[in-house]
Amino acid sequence: MPCPKLTPLQARFAACLAATLFLLFLYLVPLNIRFAYAIDVDSIIREDHNHPILLDLDIPLGLLGPKPVNVVSEDNVTLAKRAPDGTDALANNEPRLKNIDMGETQHWVIPKEVVTGPKSPSTPGLPAFVRSNDEATQSDRSSFQEDMKPDGDLSRRATVVYVTVNTCIQPSLNTTQRSDDSSPPQLRLFYSQDSSVKEPGPNTPNVRSVDLDDGFASVEIEAEGDVYIGIFAPTHQRYGGIYNYEVAASVDAPFHSLEPDTPFLYFVDSDNKAALLQTNATTEAKQGAQSYTDWMNLNPPPFTMFAHNMNHSAILGIQKSYCGLSKNAQIGRMGSNIKAKMIDRGLKPKEQFYVTGLNQSSRYYGILAMSGNSTASGNGVVGGGGKVWKTMNFTTKSDDNCAIVYDLEFCREVAYAVPSNNALNISELKTIYDNYAASVYENFTFSLAQIPCNTSSTSMYSLARGCKDCEKAYKSWLCAVTIPRCQDFSSTLPFLLPRNTGQAFLNGTILPEDNELRQNVLTNSSRNPLIDSKIKPGPYKEVLPCREVCYDLVQSCPSALGFVCPTKQWLNNSYGMMSENGDVTCSYLGAAYFMKGAASRIGSMGASMGLVLSFWALVWGLYA
Repeated sequence: MPCPKLTPLQARFAACLAATLFLLFLYLVPLNIRFAYAIDVDSIIREDHNHPILLDLDIPLGLLGPKPVNVVSEDNVTLAKRAPDGTDALANNEPRLKNIDMGETQHWVIPKEVVTGPKSPSTPGLPAFVRSNDEATQSDRSSFQEDMKPDGDLSRRATVVYVTVNTCIQPSLNTTQRSDDSSPPQLRLFYSQDSSVKEPGPNTPNVRSVDLDDGFASVEIEAEGDVYIGIFAPTHQRYGGIYNYEVAASVDAPFHSLEPDTPFLYFVDSDNKAALLQTNATTEAKQGAQSYTDWMNLNPPPFTMFAHNMNHSAILGIQKSYCGLSKNAQIGRMGSNIKAKMIDRGLKPKEQFYVTGLNQSSRYYGILAMSGNSTASGNGVVGGGGKVWKTMNFTTKSDDNCAIVYDLEFCREVAYAVPSNNALNISELKTIYDNYAASVYENFTFSLAQIPCNTSSTSMYSLARGCKDCEKAYKSWLCAVTIPRCQDFSSTLPFLLPRNTGQAFLNGTILPEDNELRQNVLTNSSRNPLIDSKIKPGPYKEVLPCREVCYDLVQSCPSALGFVCPTKQWLNNSYGMMSENGDVTCSYLGAAYFMKGAASRIGSMGASMGLVLSFWALVWGLYA
């Protein structure tokens, strides 16, 4: 009888059924067959390059991939342990804080499972930094934050491991007197990838090392396996006590960061107990652009700062360490002595710091910093250890008749020390100056209203400037001359002009009657008569307004208003000259010491103009 002809589907079913029955037969037949499992195989292969070997080390299980189940069984299965006794493990972006005695070396290991393991999740960064003139094509990531994206070159087998160390506490002097400005010796970082050198240190030959620089060290190591770290604390006969340090490893980016050569914090002005500082522009985008708006809307602002009296040595040797500054700086981390906010003086977003609780006639270190990566900090955060910028310094005034004012309602760009009196608080002082400037400006608007601003091009007073430009230039000039920038009367800087010498000092003393300064009308009164009559600060010195402020006024406004600038000696007595190196030798709105770009922006207003005495200034008595 011929076999029935099967369809293709029936043939496949028959073949599967036959194979299943055959396997079942083999399983049930009582043969002495033993299946071999991988766990039964002795360690013929010393290292499995396809599957990670879990170490008996202090590594969070979450770093080893998806949530594991029974990684270490209840039967206490012994796992391979490559790190020697006394060596601690570092996980990705998880810092470890530890004390170390002078003369001691402590050891750490970055296991292969961390080196080849997953990267940490990224966190939202700062808004984009936009270069001038072209937001659409020139925007890029902010220069204040490292690019945290993984390396896209999949052909590279080695992983870049970033190891960073911060010194948090240093030994103290054994003696009561400091003979110089030295600090305790710096910690030293040793590292090795050789499995035969698992405890690198000062007595280990042929290992790489780097000394911490002012409490900071960072190394990049290309690795495929374990990385061994040694931290050594030198001894010194003049110092005693312990070091405390924070060490971290990351396969994403340095956990602690440093900008040692990039100044980004600038001194604006001070009085005898407070100082005003600001960052450089955080974006070059124009007002109304997305980057501009994003920066201005940051709350809290992204940066912090530290201030420390230069006569105190507590931060010497740790000025580049975020945790060292956090633990030792006298003022910092947005405490009660620091008020920070985003501002746009000078038409660019930046962060301002108002620092109080300072001593008079004192020099201070000012250090800009960032907590974590600006949006997150601490364990598991890429860049979570903080960032520190180049140290700058500033000085407080000695006299008590200059006071810092800012955030005025009308003269918004004013932010510096002005003539003051102890009888007036800051709020009262701001109101007096601001209201006076606003009232003078109102009179100006009546005159400008007589000018045909919205007219044909053939009838306009200028094709280059309009009435809006005139309003802006006049307001800048008016605020600069009615609210003068104040400096100590005792200062000997050559560009300062003595003012109000006919009045007594706040302590009741007065210059001799025959003193030349009291005989000269230019120096025995203030530029603004309101100061002598209502504020009564006594003698002080004025940082004269920059002559470019006057030039811009004349260039921007119609000639019918009669605005012209003084010449020759009158010009020298009324306006100052800008410094080429960025020093504030004359006053302009938005001025900060040695900040690039600020002075050149004002200097371009009208440097080529030679002009004569202003009729309006004579009327209001503001030039003398």
